[in-house]
Amino acid sequence: MIKIENRAIFIADVHYPHHGDKIFDLLSVTFLQKNKISQIFFLGDIFDILFENTQYLINYNKKLIQVINSIDINIRISYFEGNHDFNLRGILPNITIYSIENQPQQMLLGNKIVSISHGDKYEMGLRYRIYSKFIRNSFIIKYLIPLKNTLLAKQISKLKKKKICKKLDNFTQIVNKILSNYNSEELVIEAHYHQGVIIDNYISLPSLACQNMIAIVENGEILFKKIKFNTPL
Repeated sequence: MIKIENRAIFIADVHYPHHGDKIFDLLSVTFLQKNKISQIFFLGDIFDILFENTQYLINYNKKLIQVINSIDINIRISYFEGNHDFNLRGILPNITIYSIENQPQQMLLGNKIVSISHGDKYEMGLRYRIYSKFIRNSFIIKYLIPLKNTLLAKQISKLKKKKICKKLDNFTQIVNKILSNYNSEELVIEAHYHQGVIIDNYISLPSLACQNMIAIVENGEILFKKIKFNTPL
């Protein structure tokens, strides 16, 4: 079982390129070395829209793809695919990718079992599950989507305008339903909802786009930190 190390960071819901370029400062060698980062966990929706066999989208996201693939310092990188970025193994070949089928992943934080996923696997409803299977189907992506770049352009236009930051008043009820899928002893880490809160043993990671925050492991605890690139984490 993989151990989550001290000074590991969790980055979630960046929604690049439509919500700023903060991710580039965060992934710079200077920043990573200055803060002695040991591991990077990407918790999905790092890209606002990216999937395999779509050169149109690969070109659209080229800058961040190149940066992630070029991180060559001694840092273990894990990428939990989201609902905006999936089927990424051929695009990000140098890092460990976890598809939705392989989420959650159990890891160790000290002696505690931690289950990690993007957050769109449980309690999303039947319609969403059908939709999720459809959009991740390699045949559909390979043979239908590439023929319709105009549709992708329209979707990109919609995503540019989409407001992604909002508080969910019923989030505690959502969390309670999600936790019913886990062992009560587990610590659960998810993203997806852009909330940045901790409820019992459920950690809803902050969105870099919305809260300008990431999570970092310090002395066995997972803490939320606001990003100030001129000061250490």
